[in-house]
Order: sequence, then C-alpha cells, then structure tokens
Amino acid sequence: MNATHQYLFDTARAARLGDPPPPAPGTHDLAVLRAARDRRRFARVLAGRPARGGLRTALSRAVLFGAGLFGASRSGPSRTALSRTAPSRTAPAPCRRPAD
Repeated sequence: MNATHQYLFDTARAARLGDPPPPAPGTHDLAVLRAARDRRRFARVLAGRPARGGLRTALSRAVLFGAGLFGASRSGPSRTALSRTAPSRTAPAPCRRPAD
C-alpha cells in the first residue's frame, strides 16, 4: 500500500464518519522542508557557526582534500589551482590613479 491508497482509505473513512477529509499526500512537503532548513540554520547559529553556506563549504572542503563525491581519489584540483581562478566578468575593473 502506498500513500495514495492510504489517502483514499482515510478519505472514505472520513466521509463515512462525517469528518473533514485529510490533506492530500504531498500537500505540506514544502513546509516540512522549510522547517527542517530553518531548524538546521538555528542549530548552526547556536553552535556559533555561520547560518548559511555550510553545504557549499563542506563540498569545497571535500574537493580540496581529495575526498571526492563518488569515491574519487586525491586527483581533485589542488588548492593552488583553485586560488588562481580568473576574476568574474561582471566584477568592475580596479580603479587606477594616473601617475603624478
């Protein structure tokens, strides 16, 4: 029996007893995901860590130290290769004063 079957049984039971029907499966999924995200952020703040960016930091740390995501060995990019990335195309050019 899956969630749809259980929902149909509960709906029939509620109609027979005169109760309001239950919410459809998946109705509150986004609210549950948002609550879990907020709970994680709150726990990070209480622990003294930044509330955002934890996943990106962990993934970049895994790549930097060669852990990889799918069992890759230490053949990932080195720290020096990541530090020499080109500047963003949208970043403004640095202002240079003319020599006096």
